Amino acid sequence: VAVGDDWQSIFAFAGADITLFQKFLELMGHGVEMQIKHTYRNAQELIDIAGGFIQKNPTQIKKQLISPKRIKDPVEIVEYDGTTSVLKNWTKAIDECVERIVKEYGEKKSILLITRFNFEKDRLCESGYFSEGRGDILIWKKNPNVPITCLTAHSSKGLGFDNVIILNMKEATFGFPSQLEDDPVLKVVTAQDLSIPYAEERRLFYVALTRTKNKVFMVTPQNAPSRFVLELINDYQIKHSSNLSFEVLESNKPKCPMCKATLKYQANNPYGIPLYMCTNDPEICDFMTNNKQVLADIYKCPKCKDGYMIVKESRKNNDFFYGRTNYPICKNQQNISNEIKSKAIKTL
Repeated sequence: VAVGDDWQSIFAFAGADITLFQKFLELMGHGVEMQIKHTYRNAQELIDIAGGFIQKNPTQIKKQLISPKRIKDPVEIVEYDGTTSVLKNWTKAIDECVERIVKEYGEKKSILLITRFNFEKDRLCESGYFSEGRGDILIWKKNPNVPITCLTAHSSKGLGFDNVIILNMKEATFGFPSQLEDDPVLKVVTAQDLSIPYAEERRLFYVALTRTKNKVFMVTPQNAPSRFVLELINDYQIKHSSNLSFEVLESNKPKCPMCKATLKYQANNPYGIPLYMCTNDPEICDFMTNNKQVLADIYKCPKCKDGYMIVKESRKNNDFFYGRTNYPICKNQQNISNEIKSKAIKTL
């Protein structure tokens, strides 16, 4: 007997292979699939949204969950200005969301703050609105009696709380979905679900959505909302302001001029500067550039042992050229061909 939920398979990074569930009967040769369709934690309205979202993946097992609970508008969007004072606006939006929940449900109802990464909790504690308690407990300074827990989406699996706030629904490398690229070696030794873009992140988001007994609040920047937020808005008419941008950043990312794969923005790298790097395996294409307007591949400086030639812009005529990374120690510079300049693309 195997018991599990393929909708909540979120541990591929640890070696878990979702096909063991999806193809269980095929692998075992014989068996009977018995679905547990009734849930008592989530409202039917939330289950319909979360279930519809996860089943867009054609390889997920199809089922229709049933709940006796009913809640109007179980998913809400909490917007903030993500263009200026981002950290301040983000933490203020979370603080106001907690205040609203306490006002509606009372101070005894539990609240779960879901992060995508552990460092988000640290940033929240540095804001002045919250302080770190024992274990996963978070102290809300306005009212320390309110039971608040802060967990990553992975750690929240299997748990239930009265209300849930998902903290970082933004379209970014460290957003939700996470756009961090796995090491090429890991791709060889771990199972990859390529049935739909961000398949693992979609299952993780499903887990985050279904931790609540009442409502889910998604905190998102107006200028760069997560593609998951936009998808739910389009599919389920979730309320939002007219200031929320619908420009999905992924579709506007620059493409690699060598292999046409998407370029990712990698802020932490051995070159000491942020780069736009090809998402293809380095063995296939190792293109990288520091300027998305002029897609010119950086290269090692021929006059220095440890320097690189990167794209720079002339202050005099707004033209682009190759310049040394630590000018003026090395003053080597080269022209960029007109052919490369002609392929310049619009910035995001």
